[in-house]
Amino acid sequence: MGKKQEIKFKKERRPFIFIVCEGRNKTEKTYFTHFKDRNAPFVLHIIDCEDTDIISMAKKANNLFAEKQLDSTLGDKVFCLVDLDLDRCKFEKYLHARERYKKVMIIPSNPCFETWLMFYFTKNPKVVSSSQKAKVEMKKFIADYTESTDVIRVAKLGMSNHVAAINNAEIKNEKYSDDILLIDKNPYTEMATLIMELVSYRKDE
Repeated sequence: MGKKQEIKFKKERRPFIFIVCEGRNKTEKTYFTHFKDRNAPFVLHIIDCEDTDIISMAKKANNLFAEKQLDSTLGDKVFCLVDLDLDRCKFEKYLHARERYKKVMIIPSNPCFETWLMFYFTKNPKVVSSSQKAKVEMKKFIADYTESTDVIRVAKLGMSNHVAAINNAEIKNEKYSDDILLIDKNPYTEMATLIMELVSYRKDE
């Protein structure tokens, strides 16, 4: 491809959004597959990462800019989803990764991704003592929930549900004092930032 053709291609193509998530938790990949839409103003890619180490995940996400020739000036974005698991060591790694890989939007959930899912069903998810307990809590909303459950399909979630979950999570986050460290916020998630990006173009149902 010549230089002029490459410049034209870049101007005409839709922005790319990459989401890097833990490969062992199939719920995340299945969940985000529902946001792939040929009518979207972006092209969505979901990347499995077998690593669960936060710094390694953030590095993998950061490397995508070079590997996929991404350009932030064209609207390309890379998100990296991390579970803090109420673990202060993981929290320190999250802070380090956020400082080191500034092009990557690192989205933390404490303790885990299921924290976000619960906001679809309740305004006040319970405080839990571990990520495993959060998964158990999910069974109150989806009886046979596992880490491979297609939550959007099973619960028949639509645009109005996404909006409700975003509002529930943001209201909960605002209730925490600014003096409280993120790792001490339980439950806590910044997933609303990403979901707003993915649904902002959709019309109300």
